[in-house]
Amino acid sequence: MGDGIVTTGDDRSTLPAPQRQAGDSNAPASWLPPNHALRECLALQAEAPPISLVARLFGVDPLSRDARRSYSGALAEIALADSLAALGDEWTVVHSVPVGGDIAAGHYPLALDHLVIGPAGIFSITIHSHAGQAVWVGERTFMVDDERLGHLADAEKAASAASRLLAAALKASGTAADVVVTPCIVVDSPSTLQIRQRADRIQTSTARDFTAWLAALPRLISPTVVNALSGVSLQASTWSVSAVVPPNDAHIRRDDFDQLRLHIDSARLRRLLWTGLGVILSYSLVISSASGFSVFAVAHF
Repeated sequence: MGDGIVTTGDDRSTLPAPQRQAGDSNAPASWLPPNHALRECLALQAEAPPISLVARLFGVDPLSRDARRSYSGALAEIALADSLAALGDEWTVVHSVPVGGDIAAGHYPLALDHLVIGPAGIFSITIHSHAGQAVWVGERTFMVDDERLGHLADAEKAASAASRLLAAALKASGTAADVVVTPCIVVDSPSTLQIRQRADRIQTSTARDFTAWLAALPRLISPTVVNALSGVSLQASTWSVSAVVPPNDAHIRRDDFDQLRLHIDSARLRRLLWTGLGVILSYSLVISSASGFSVFAVAHF
């Protein structure tokens, strides 16, 4: 269940309306979804030797072995961003939110992949690519292939930072409120995800299941309060950032990834065609052999 906010002693009619600032490249509404895995995938793929023309003809997978996990992670990044965008008008989604670090130096070591605000509460989302790995979650432990990782502590720390920043922004706008952000960890394509005991306040889910879980949560926050939170979340000043400009090659990188994805899908289709052709030829040979044997048997009967 999601957590929300409790307003204290303010006239809700004075709560600020969302200011999306769509034309401002520094406004949170224009921040792009994270593409860490996408960039890693392209970097690793660039180091791989090109495959031969014959290999292409027979549908050999062009994706290098080293890039496979980050490729899966990139697909999860894209799919999650698309599914969050489809939540509807009741929800506000802010991408790549810096919540800590040396802002003046342009370093954001503590960041949310997504911040989601809606009738079910406020949710901070971080994505982790563990494709093909076994994930085990306990109350205070997050294990991947028997290795203990700090995902739980990192998610809690980032959510707490977001809570403080949102509460401070509301207070500056004349609204006193206790803001509670639910930390969420989204895991990409694990071989298994075993949640032995849910960590305190932290929701762990696969990328495939997350938005369905989110949309099914009960309504906990009034539209007026959601409107107020959305308003401050879409102001760059909330995050103490004077200029957050996405990399100017972000769209180029996405185009490069889409081309890679097209090559991978085309290779898969060619493999299927060759496999199908092989099956047809095998059956043809079996039938021809059987027919020849039948003719031979009749001739000698």
